[in-house]
Amino acid sequence: MPQKEKRLAVAGKIEPEVNRYYARIAKRYTAAGIAALFLFLVYLGGVIVFASDSITTENLSYLVRDFGTAADESARDFGRIVYNGSSDTTFAWFRGGLSVCGPDSYRYFDKNGLSVISDPLNWSDPVLVPGEKYMLLFDLGGTGWAVYNQLTGIVSRESDERIIAADIASDGSLVMVTRSRDTRYVVSLYNAAFNQTMLNYKDSYVLAAAISGDGEQFLVASAVPSSTDFDCEIEVCRRGEETPLTTDILSHAMPLMARATESGFVVLCDSAVHYYDTYGVRQKTVSLAGMTLKYADILSGRVAMVGQVNALGSEHRILVLDSDGSTLCDEVLRQRIAGVTMGRNPSDAVCYLRTNDSVIRMRADGSFESYAPDSGEIIGVVPLSSGALLCQKAAAWQIFADD
Repeated sequence: MPQKEKRLAVAGKIEPEVNRYYARIAKRYTAAGIAALFLFLVYLGGVIVFASDSITTENLSYLVRDFGTAADESARDFGRIVYNGSSDTTFAWFRGGLSVCGPDSYRYFDKNGLSVISDPLNWSDPVLVPGEKYMLLFDLGGTGWAVYNQLTGIVSRESDERIIAADIASDGSLVMVTRSRDTRYVVSLYNAAFNQTMLNYKDSYVLAAAISGDGEQFLVASAVPSSTDFDCEIEVCRRGEETPLTTDILSHAMPLMARATESGFVVLCDSAVHYYDTYGVRQKTVSLAGMTLKYADILSGRVAMVGQVNALGSEHRILVLDSDGSTLCDEVLRQRIAGVTMGRNPSDAVCYLRTNDSVIRMRADGSFESYAPDSGEIIGVVPLSSGALLCQKAAAWQIFADD
């Protein structure tokens, strides 16, 4: 007879073994997760309530664009960039693209030559001041100023008086120098929301200003009349404090340019280059004796200068200093120079020299390479990590990009 199938009945459930220690750990992580979710919801509610005006589709698109934009254009090739310019047009590299500014318009192009921004202006002498996140524009001797990112304009305003100098920090803080009606100069400080937070009145002739990357310290360089000449007064101030941190008087010197560096400030005078720390203590001075300064440029604390060494102007000394004041290059070139631009990448070029019909790339070892366009006036050179952009009145393109 066939055997009947036997089935075993299992009474109740088989409970798995539990490690009480890990069970307690799991409960704590669950509680922490719930608490974090609660805090996030509270934060999100606060942002929606107190910052609802800033939550717009445009701002969200800026955020997404910033996430996808590299601040360095290394290993990129630039296409030909076409625009309508003039001899008064200025150029600057900004967040992987080219800013082109003339008296009647401001335009920004990406590396492929696509026009991203095109805004009209009515200024007499526009100046571009590129920062890490924002581009500052102001009308030198006029009253207009504006701040842009790589997508659109952020603010556009008119100052009460004529603008003499301005600088922008990484977070958007501004220092601006204007000439007041009673012949005094006014140094204004703006926070990252572009609201004026500080005013400092100066009786001396303010010629240059710079603000640190974090926006906490700013430098003001002024020309102060002395008995027979002018002295240079350097003041380093801190946000929110009326009294300067330090004041340094340089005898028989005229300030020309000032820039912030990672470790402080650099000030270019007609007779020397001076290096200061963030508190305004002078660290080093490099004399410019023996050369009549004609052109200069400062980038990332490095200074490139061209000085005339003979009466005919046929020989020029090219002196390039590192951010600590050490000499990167010191050469004499028997050629007429029309301008100098500091190189962005010292391993590619310490500086670019502009003549009437060519651009010369100068390396740290003192070697030279020249590029001459087929025709047209060269009105600007914009350094890149590899090579530079040669800018004419109607177009710009990349040169020396073979490295």
